[in-house]
Amino acid sequence: MTSKIKKLILVLLLFFFSLPVFGGEGGSISSKEWSKSFESYLYNLGPVSGKFSQLDQFGKISKGSFWSDGKGSIKFNYLPNSNLVMVIKDGLISVKEMKDGPISQYSIKDSPISSLFSDNFKLENFIINKIMIEGNIGTIELRAKKNSSRNSIFLSGDFPYPKLRQWKLIDTQNNETLVFFSSIEKFDFFDESFFNLE
Repeated sequence: MTSKIKKLILVLLLFFFSLPVFGGEGGSISSKEWSKSFESYLYNLGPVSGKFSQLDQFGKISKGSFWSDGKGSIKFNYLPNSNLVMVIKDGLISVKEMKDGPISQYSIKDSPISSLFSDNFKLENFIINKIMIEGNIGTIELRAKKNSSRNSIFLSGDFPYPKLRQWKLIDTQNNETLVFFSSIEKFDFFDESFFNLE
């Protein structure tokens, strides 16, 4: 797939997420009120599963399924052709690229992503650099350090009634990864061993 086609797909996805939602009135809620309701939405989300599409800094598109236990553990299974599995848990990102391959781990304790899908997630624990509302989409930029975009995340969701749509993660190496979420459904329970890579 050429880079032009990948960029076209990204533009179409962004256009889709910015289409107006009919049947609701968002004019009466401020961006600060929306950000607090988005925080509450993430806090109360609980165990969920869904689908994701990912665009990395090189224009590579990947797809797969994800699960969260609602306590801060998130597992990403990439579609077959790739045995890649990634788990976010206990302040670490663990990555396994091959079924019987080694596990690589990276610390993310300072990043907003470390507590994103958890009842420990609080906006006040991070620096809110910006809150932007464009049509029916709101975005919060959270940073670990005020004067550095590294270790930051842009969270985007529906406005005025929050529902997670995407995040853009900027890691400590200043690499950007964009993830689109869809088909998010609630689960009753996940066994903790599900989030262990072996």
